[in-house]
Amino acid sequence: MSKLRKTFTVVFMLMVCAGSLFAGGKQAAEKSDGELSGEIRFSWWGNEARNNTTIEAIRLYESKHPGVKIVPEYAAFDGYYNKLMAQIAAGNAPDIFTMNPEWLSAVAEVGGVADITDKIDISSHNPQVAAACSIDGRMYGVNVSLNANVILYNKSVADELGIKMPTGDYTWDDLISILAQVYQKSGGKIYGMPDQRMKNGLETIFPAWCLTHLGKEPPFPWTDTEILISADDVAAFMDYFNKVPKGVLLPPDESVLLGSGNDEHPVAFRKTFIGFEYAGTFAVFQSQTKDDLAMIEYPNNRKGRGNAVSARPGLVEGVYAKSKNQALAIDFLNWFANSPEAALILKNVRGVLPSSVQREALLARPELLSATDQKVSAVVNQVYNKSINPYSPGPTGVATLFNETYMRSVGAEVAFGRITPQQAGQRFIELKDEIIGR
Repeated sequence: MSKLRKTFTVVFMLMVCAGSLFAGGKQAAEKSDGELSGEIRFSWWGNEARNNTTIEAIRLYESKHPGVKIVPEYAAFDGYYNKLMAQIAAGNAPDIFTMNPEWLSAVAEVGGVADITDKIDISSHNPQVAAACSIDGRMYGVNVSLNANVILYNKSVADELGIKMPTGDYTWDDLISILAQVYQKSGGKIYGMPDQRMKNGLETIFPAWCLTHLGKEPPFPWTDTEILISADDVAAFMDYFNKVPKGVLLPPDESVLLGSGNDEHPVAFRKTFIGFEYAGTFAVFQSQTKDDLAMIEYPNNRKGRGNAVSARPGLVEGVYAKSKNQALAIDFLNWFANSPEAALILKNVRGVLPSSVQREALLARPELLSATDQKVSAVVNQVYNKSINPYSPGPTGVATLFNETYMRSVGAEVAFGRITPQQAGQRFIELKDEIIGR
């Protein structure tokens, strides 16, 4: 075990001992007659639309269970993971909490999330995506959004400049050529894209590039226990974007200043032409501009299949292992992830609904679907109609390895010319050994 992980374990155990008195808060256990009752907390991140619709769904569930109170706790994405891990260590985490799937191993390793195998109905969920919420065959979360990696682009800019976007198979080189045209035709006013080597989502765009451009095959980039990325893979990725034409990448001093994905988006404000995002966040970005935004799939190296896409859950909801009312938390999640009534409220605020029953209920009410909702549903369905790669949350530490302190900082060092791509590859191996172990 690395020194970093040993230190975290000692700190975690000390905090658990100090904070155990706070576990459960004001929660009450399930009534002896089986009727659900008591108070639980539910935390998530998101924009105003997600917050409002989630609260509306909570209130509907409460109306069906008069003895139940669900306390919403919502916040910005930045800092959410660190706060969650601190709450788990202190013994006062929310009864239900939202996770990126890359966090699952870390949260499970410290005993923060309950085993809910066979307690959630996933019969109408995509089986590959549902399986990605499990570790060693045990289910530790439920998928609540069917999402897809997409390229967000400014269609208004494309129309104005006469830029034709690919509608079928295409390569990364094809994409770079298009971005160079945008910079040239706009007179240098609109860059191609932010420098993704230093941005949120590096843990998704980097594997996608390797799977397509380098021809890697699953289980790349990692299994539940092993990182399969080599120093040469990292060096190749860094070097590829070092050599793109002028204007393809937003300069590093501007890229590094960009906030998280849900902040003002450079595509919406014509700073860049494209960005790499999740389809489920499209509505947020479209709301930021009067321009017409659109989405296309990632490059697939003309292989005719979705080999840039993995069965990654959009968002995972977990039940706190020390919750004093797990029965209520599990019942609510079952309803939240499967109920047609919940579907008509939630719509696509977290991405396309995870359950086919929910999707069918929503499609039966087309007046509830905005033009934006329809775009999101169309591109996600397009992606998932192709073959998709299996997904693993990876060994504990993957989320840390790719965050801003580690690999994103390494990407910034390359972008600013302070280290070479080869040095970045070696630095990746050192960080991997330090954070995850050999």
